[in-house]
Amino acid sequence: MGTQEYKIKVEYGVSAIVLLIGVFFIFQAFTIETSREAVGPRTMPLYLALTLVIGGLWLAFRAFTGRAGDLKDGYGFLESDVKRIAMVVGCGVLFVFLFWALGYFAAVIATYIAMLYTFGVRQWGWMAGGGLVLAVIFQWLFMGVMLLNDPAGVLIDLRPLTNWISGA
Repeated sequence: MGTQEYKIKVEYGVSAIVLLIGVFFIFQAFTIETSREAVGPRTMPLYLALTLVIGGLWLAFRAFTGRAGDLKDGYGFLESDVKRIAMVVGCGVLFVFLFWALGYFAAVIATYIAMLYTFGVRQWGWMAGGGLVLAVIFQWLFMGVMLLNDPAGVLIDLRPLTNWISGA
């Protein structure tokens, strides 16, 4: 396979992942209750999700028309190994699954730890502590300050444990 053909395949793969994430967050945006205001609480999350979908479609269009650009050193997975690629993809799957099952807070902590592990960090105290600090900051910023929707986990609803962070 030539390098240009490789880059086109990678662009299709990235496009598919971006589209999947965008569609997932469109469905999540529609779980946010609306108001009678012209710009309500659903506006920004829906806008961002639609932007992801449009970006994914743009990447697919560029690949389809053969305008993916020149291949640069270090691009894609040519210099990576299958194990690390699978672990990075697995981190994305882990986030989506945990977001659905346990909610945003647990998904952030677990995915942060998984990503650090994927890239060679093995200091478990720092990994767990960093994930917890990051999740608290994101919970406060997104749910407390920005008043974004914090959907309940389908299996376990952790919001009663995290509402103090967002002030709910």
